[in-house]
Amino acid sequence: MSFQYLKVLILSLLIWGSSTHIFAQAEKVRQLEEQLRGAEGAKRVELLIALADASLYAGEYPKAIQNADDAGDLAAKLKLPELRANALNREGKAMMFSGKRKAADQFEQSNKVLRDSRSGNNTLMLDNLDHLRTLAQRAGRDRELKELDEQIARIRAGGGISSPGSRQEIQAELSTTQKQLAENQNKFRSNESKLLEESQALQAQLAAQKAELDKMTEEQMKTAMLVMQQRVLLDSVFFSRGMDSLAISNANLALREAESNRKFNYAIMGVLLLLAAGATFSFVRARMNTRVLQEKNITIREEQVRSENLLLNILPSLVADELKKKGRTTARYFEDVSVLFADFVGFSKIAEQLTPQQLVSELDTCFQKFDDIIAQYDLEKIKTIGDAYMCAGGLPNGGGAQLHDMVSAAKDMQAWLFEWNAGREKEGLPRFDARIGIHRGPVVAGVVGSKKFAFDIWGDTVNIAARVEQAGEGGRINISGDAFEVVKDVFPCHYRGKIFAKNKGEIDMYFVEG
Repeated sequence: MSFQYLKVLILSLLIWGSSTHIFAQAEKVRQLEEQLRGAEGAKRVELLIALADASLYAGEYPKAIQNADDAGDLAAKLKLPELRANALNREGKAMMFSGKRKAADQFEQSNKVLRDSRSGNNTLMLDNLDHLRTLAQRAGRDRELKELDEQIARIRAGGGISSPGSRQEIQAELSTTQKQLAENQNKFRSNESKLLEESQALQAQLAAQKAELDKMTEEQMKTAMLVMQQRVLLDSVFFSRGMDSLAISNANLALREAESNRKFNYAIMGVLLLLAAGATFSFVRARMNTRVLQEKNITIREEQVRSENLLLNILPSLVADELKKKGRTTARYFEDVSVLFADFVGFSKIAEQLTPQQLVSELDTCFQKFDDIIAQYDLEKIKTIGDAYMCAGGLPNGGGAQLHDMVSAAKDMQAWLFEWNAGREKEGLPRFDARIGIHRGPVVAGVVGSKKFAFDIWGDTVNIAARVEQAGEGGRINISGDAFEVVKDVFPCHYRGKIFAKNKGEIDMYFVEG
């Protein structure tokens, strides 16, 4: 019984080993696909061929065909005939195993590539011919089969493979035959001497029995014959009983063997069912884990994109990249930057006519529109302070003040406010008239502090831009003399003269017309 259990255990281990091999092949395919992502050139072709082999062993023939086809195309582009021939060989095998009709074309094309490149890879060429021979044998093409056999024989002869009738083999076979003949002669002589000894012993025994018979009387001979007959009968009875006992023992043994085989079969079926259930459970669990992992990866990517967009809404891209790489940023000096300030006239009176919620909502509407306008001109929003809006041009790459874009954006802001206020007047709501001031010059830009990062700019240019805005009028765009020198050829302007600015003295200022 223990021997039967040992048989069950061995078969279970074999089945488990087969399942482990299948999972190992799947893991190998996954590892090769991982390596393939960053591979290029000949290394990528080799990995594609290895992936085709692994897919063949795993029984994934369509995948093996695709990988081998990709390897062949890439090898042809890179002019690697040896690798291309290998790829065609793998594609032919995968098509052959999956029952495709054009498998023979791939093997023939592989050999053609080897011949054209004068490759000495006889092993690959013989492998192609062997598979072509198998296909021809299945199809019953005897003539083609004969030609393939001749090609295989020629290649093997040219490759130094010894023929079965060589002189060395004949000599070896002759030597072996001579040794066997000598052994047989020795055995015959030994048996002959044994037979001679046995014959002499029997002759001596017969002579002794004949001498005894000569001495016996007729009556004694009859008595001896009767005893011999009774002994023969008795021996036959014992022989019959022995044969019956042997038959019964054989029957019992057959019954026990049948019972053992039945139990063994039941045990095998149980083990197979357990292995099938375990494999199914592992497969389903792996699929579930893969699905959960994919969902988590999608969520992580969405959160990364959301965080990236949020960070870019707070900081310029150049500053954000530096902050992510170094954990800190360095303030930078920019020689030529345009700065715009916008402020609403009589905001305190407007606040008295609206509830806080309405006021914040109206400001949000205005500032969102301002954000859309400056985004069209690739300007950088700096911040809002109460009802004041601040943006800059020429940041963060220092590509120039962008004054033309800045003035165009300011005109779009005033045009939108004009239309928006026209609708509000019809509803009896207060107007939002904005003063806009623009100046250009050098600034320092960056992020200060370690919490609640905020991008800002500093310098006398910022202060002058604020003073230019304060000296403006509602619905108008007021620019400094420095800004006027840049835009005067594009935008018509009205000179206002030198206007006093707090802490800055008198500054040349212009209203942009239109």
